[in-house]
Amino acid sequence: MFMKASAKANFEKPITIIGEDTVIEGALLKAKKSIRINGTYKGSIEVDGSIVVGDTGIVQGNIKADFIYVAGKVEGNIDVTKLAHLSSQCNVKGDILCGVIVIDEGALLEGNCKMKPSAEKDSKKNLEKSV
Repeated sequence: MFMKASAKANFEKPITIIGEDTVIEGALLKAKKSIRINGTYKGSIEVDGSIVVGDTGIVQGNIKADFIYVAGKVEGNIDVTKLAHLSSQCNVKGDILCGVIVIDEGALLEGNCKMKPSAEKDSKKNLEKSV
């Protein structure tokens, strides 16, 4: 049985960067590739890929992505299909729904966290049941 290779987070090469001295207010930011926010974004974000909220980054709104790395502030709910990584200096106020979560010592999370069942885990369980 062949398993499809899972996508990897690409935090190193964002296609779109919102600079440190930039403030953007919008209803919805949609991107097909990875983005990095070092400035302030007020509104919802949907990314088909990775999002990095840099240590000077602030997001005031909900975020949907495949992967997220938070070093700055997020005030809103986070919904990621794969990995959420909260670094030691981050501050998140909102609920997190994710496949996998990494929380570094010192990270601040004010909200709830729920794990999504992974398709890979489900397929392994089904395989074990059939044996």
